[in-house]
Amino acid sequence: MHVFYCIQQHLPNLKVLNLSNSRYLVSTPDLDGLPCLERMILHGCWNLKEIHSSIRYHEGLVFLDMGICSSLEIFPPIIRMKKLETLILYNCSKLFKLPEIQNNMDNLVELDLHGSGVEVVPSSIGQYCTNLVSLDLTRCRHLESIEGNFHRLKCLKGIYLHGCRRLKNIPVEGLFDVRCCLQVLTSFSNLHRGMVSLKLFGFSSSLRRLNLNGCHLVDRDMSFVFCELSNLEVLDLGSNGFSRLHSSLSQLPRLKFLNLSYCKKLVELPDLPSSIAVLIANRCDSLKVVRELPANLKWLWKVSLPVKSILGDVKRLVLSMLQGDAIQDYFTSLDFLDKCISMRGCEKETFMLQLPWNWHNDFGGFLIYIDGDGYDLYTWMVHGQEHLIRIDDVKGMDYENNAFEAFDGNVEIDEDEGDESEMASAMCYISFSSLRHTSWWNSRHTTISFSIKGICLKVELVPSRNQDGSSIERAKDATHRSEFWDEESPHRKTFQIIRDSRSSIDISWFHRQGGDMFRQI
Repeated sequence: MHVFYCIQQHLPNLKVLNLSNSRYLVSTPDLDGLPCLERMILHGCWNLKEIHSSIRYHEGLVFLDMGICSSLEIFPPIIRMKKLETLILYNCSKLFKLPEIQNNMDNLVELDLHGSGVEVVPSSIGQYCTNLVSLDLTRCRHLESIEGNFHRLKCLKGIYLHGCRRLKNIPVEGLFDVRCCLQVLTSFSNLHRGMVSLKLFGFSSSLRRLNLNGCHLVDRDMSFVFCELSNLEVLDLGSNGFSRLHSSLSQLPRLKFLNLSYCKKLVELPDLPSSIAVLIANRCDSLKVVRELPANLKWLWKVSLPVKSILGDVKRLVLSMLQGDAIQDYFTSLDFLDKCISMRGCEKETFMLQLPWNWHNDFGGFLIYIDGDGYDLYTWMVHGQEHLIRIDDVKGMDYENNAFEAFDGNVEIDEDEGDESEMASAMCYISFSSLRHTSWWNSRHTTISFSIKGICLKVELVPSRNQDGSSIERAKDATHRSEFWDEESPHRKTFQIIRDSRSSIDISWFHRQGGDMFRQI
């Protein structure tokens, strides 16, 4: 109470007011006595219900955070907040109406309404917030309409609309100007069926990440989606109703990530651009035509497919991936979620591998196969759990039954009937180049062990593509290393060396598939 009284007095030099998590705060102070205030933080003030009207005239405020003020119902009209750059109303679940903007707010770059109760995005956003960079409407479950358009928002790079289940009304003149610099657009889960609704967006050629997961897209929509999206890198088309994709997909020269999971009517994969790095197509029940991957997919390193779609020829798929440039210096991952692949010689949790003479030159890496017809492996792959691959140097032991094996592509599918909803198998390739910089790397290793807790596994050596040691070929490969793409998660890579010593090395294998790619830029 004493602090609140002090705030009410004239404090001409106060620049930051932080009242975060003040659970008993029900109203904000009068800001007339705080002319120099630049940052006001009220994050987590659950019982805050009233914003003092003086805030609408405060011309010096730059940053306002009212996230998780879950009792807030009304925000005063914004009249003179000309310097405001960031307005956060995250999870203000009872705030059903956005504050009315009556003058230009050219400095506003971030408007975070994630999880708020807003029902309408007023036209004043597109009219007065002309330099807005990020608009987050994620999980605004009451949002029904976007009024006006965003044609004047030339700086807008990211708009996040995932989880806006009631959104149906979009301006008929198009939401975006094709000259805008939009880079990230997340899904509209309640798009009206048909191509007309897609035309309302006016996709910009600057778009880099597009999430149309669960948007009721059918075959006639797909030719429009890819038009002139020359900068597109990430495309999520999962959970839609089309059976084929338009050939224009192959004309996206920068496309790195494509998700088609749960497209249950999809019968064939499209021609893919040579830039593709990650292909996810889990639970595509009608997909039947995958054979070997085209030779031009040199940078494809991560694939997740139903085994049924490969028509029993896993060998050709694996061999085609092992011909790519991505394996030379990095890792490769293949997931199969609907069936177990039988491979002779699997061992429970630990597999011993005896290394031949000159193994570090004659071979290029380790191919690790893991098998799981139970819940553990399936859960790991679907829900993004982590497993550790531990490689140990084994000394002074004789393993007569574990002579080295070179991969010959002999992979068999287990045809036993079972509950395919919890079946899973996977393979990964660990290149020697990715290990040479570690303390563990030693060309004198003779026997090593691989272990993954609770998992059956088998390991084979993959012959080197450059067994002649051609410096010209290696130099050529080196010039293309910048093409490798592993940006699914900004915080965690699919493969990561987490512990390294002379005797052992731990490598994390993490199966998150694109979950973080549509967060704020």
